[in-house]
Amino acid sequence: MQSPWHTLQPYPEFPLFHFLETAAAGPSDRPALLTPDGERWTFGQVCDGARRVAQMLRPYVGRGDRVLFLAPNSPAYATAVYGAMMAGGTAVPLNPLLKPDELRRIAADVEPAVAFVAGGAQALVESLRPELPSLRSVFDLGTLWSDLEGVPARADSVPLDAREDLAALPFSSGTTGLPKGVMLSHFNLVANVRQTLATGMTPPYNTLLNYMPFFHVYGFASLMGMAFALGVPQVIVSRFDPELILRLAALHEVHTLYAPPPALRALVAARRAGGQATPSVRAIVTGAAPTPLDLAREAAEAFGVAVAQPYGLSEATAATNMNPFHRIKPVTVGPPLPDTEEKIVDPETGAEQRTGSVGEVWIRGPQVMRGYWRQPEATAACLMPDGWLRTGDLGKLDEDGYLQIVDRLKDMIRYKGHQVAPFELESVLLEHPAVADVCVIPRPDVDAGEVPKACVVLEPGAAATAEALMAFVAERVNPMSRIRDVEFIDAIPRNPSGKVLRRELIERERARTA
Repeated sequence: MQSPWHTLQPYPEFPLFHFLETAAAGPSDRPALLTPDGERWTFGQVCDGARRVAQMLRPYVGRGDRVLFLAPNSPAYATAVYGAMMAGGTAVPLNPLLKPDELRRIAADVEPAVAFVAGGAQALVESLRPELPSLRSVFDLGTLWSDLEGVPARADSVPLDAREDLAALPFSSGTTGLPKGVMLSHFNLVANVRQTLATGMTPPYNTLLNYMPFFHVYGFASLMGMAFALGVPQVIVSRFDPELILRLAALHEVHTLYAPPPALRALVAARRAGGQATPSVRAIVTGAAPTPLDLAREAAEAFGVAVAQPYGLSEATAATNMNPFHRIKPVTVGPPLPDTEEKIVDPETGAEQRTGSVGEVWIRGPQVMRGYWRQPEATAACLMPDGWLRTGDLGKLDEDGYLQIVDRLKDMIRYKGHQVAPFELESVLLEHPAVADVCVIPRPDVDAGEVPKACVVLEPGAAATAEALMAFVAERVNPMSRIRDVEFIDAIPRNPSGKVLRRELIERERARTA
């Protein structure tokens, strides 16, 4: 399927920070970064700060050197990231809550030249310095502005090849295995920002609320990149709080509200509980994880606006599909972005499937990564020589080119040779009034091989039996896809972007049955 949007070819081959420099060349008083406390930095101040960071890093960072970031969202973080790129470095945004062994493994893999940290992450990085001979310096983002005093703000950046040089090296979420470094060039990021803006997701008069963690491509690539490219303000929020987000949306007259499913559910609950009205909000964009149909309906009702679900993955920079606001198809993630091709392929034979048939989603476009960091075998397994990316997601395309994601290929449950999609069963269970959250996993079975088991979180004060929930599902799916077991748990494990960490529940189940 080809994209219904007009082509944007040819894509410019300039570094990502060119967006910031262009915005800084405009009116000097335009706000770029805001905080909930009312602090304010103009585009000129942010660009000036980034250039000072680049000069500060010159003794430590050369072209292609990796720069670690372990910190919560802040204006200093955004400024330092762009400064690192101006110095020729590659930003490696990591979760500041990584455990020591996780950070040790990733840091040894990327061999950073410099690290920017904040809070407790500083002590952790310092403790690992004896094991990291490449690490030349550690900077505290909490004192960045004072550290930059007296540093010249020279406009000369390191010459870069936009197609070859890496702007960022985010690590995939690791929902199905150990995280891998995703190599994103400046060209990838610039192209994807332009592709996303072409869909009208963010109008040029919008203020963005950026509370998605910067170590995720949603906050780092999509939201931050779009704001700098449009020259619009973004409010940097370090910690998600639904009441705060509603107040900020009203205060800054936010037009498009970005909210992954867990955040959206909390915002809906806060709005229904009498939280701040948001009359300026005209649309809600979800993403980062599958959005259940019931949640999209509840959000549309609570806010009185359209709710659009996009699709993307780190391996394709951030976004590949978007529901047009004027023609949203529920359950789907919309057609492919400009200059993005998609096809559905039989994962076993490689044969292309017909319209409406389920298979693995393959994607090709300017936003597709260069590969996995230092993992040639993993790269070869998912990135074809002709540019097609195997996503590992199962889906189907309709006659209009709208994509519906069915499930993760690796997550499919094989019951007596029949493939069962966990996401389908989860969507059915979420329609039950007593179910707040759910994750369906395979439970080993001697006769069937695997049977679907539902790990269920009940609504506060609600009651339901395992038998009642299994009967509820059985009435709505074919006999081969029925839930065979139910376990009630306190919470479904998720990563910061909202994706279910199904692997944790599967490993726990395997340990139990073993």
